[in-house]
Amino acid sequence: MRRVNATEHGQPVFVARLRGLFDESTYVDEAGRRRRFSNQYVAERTGLSKSYIDGLRNGRNTNPGLNVLTALTGFFNEHRGPDAPSVTVSFLAGDDAASSNEDVSLAEQLADRDVRAIAMRAGEASPRQRQQILAMLDALKSVDSAQD
Repeated sequence: MRRVNATEHGQPVFVARLRGLFDESTYVDEAGRRRRFSNQYVAERTGLSKSYIDGLRNGRNTNPGLNVLTALTGFFNEHRGPDAPSVTVSFLAGDDAASSNEDVSLAEQLADRDVRAIAMRAGEASPRQRQQILAMLDALKSVDSAQD
């Protein structure tokens, strides 16, 4: 169920997150300049209208359907860096639990393949082995700090 009254940075969660995706998703034009995607460009690639996307970004259209959310997440996932976490319908709609800074940080860290591999292997370890792994990571961090 969508949190209709939830806000993020003083705006409805959906609007804030959609604007954030438009702000962080860029491409390099023919002249080598970094550009943001226009409403027209996104409309052409999602099958939505330019005016509807403008209304979503400005908070005039407040109840997008699943097909709209799916089209938008598909577009932004296609135009994100390889290490960036995937955009989900739940995230965009504000239904996720990843709105806290800690959860966002965790998602960004888990986007790294090596971090996921370490986490998966640690998940198979016994509690005692996990404590040993944590101790080794702490020791490695101390060595890195001492070398800086």
